[in-house]
Amino acid sequence: MEKHVQISNFDEIRQNVIDLCKRRSANGLRGLRRMFKVMDRNGNGSLSPVEFKYAMRDYGLTLSEIEVTQIVKHFDSNKDGQLSFNEFLRAIRGQLNERRLALVHRAYGILDKDGSGQVTLADI
Repeated sequence: MEKHVQISNFDEIRQNVIDLCKRRSANGLRGLRRMFKVMDRNGNGSLSPVEFKYAMRDYGLTLSEIEVTQIVKHFDSNKDGQLSFNEFLRAIRGQLNERRLALVHRAYGILDKDGSGQVTLADI
């Protein structure tokens, strides 16, 4: 079922994508990643605005040309006119919750053998 959204801010698009992923399956972001990979014809990890628009439509979220342009412009950190999936996914996922952040810090602490605050080759 396709849903059309008029985006007034990026929190809205983020929430719409998250809601859509949850409705689709427990692994909704994996499905979104697969959709991006299929649409990424040259395998560079980025989509053109047109590719992004059709990927999102195929995933179930219809965006206007203006919305697509705004999203690409917002996430195009290297200003090449493409939307990097990793940057888009990072924005969609948002911040780690406290539990996951604590796990990351714990794992980092295990890797940082000398307690320097940096994981070096000597630590590994």
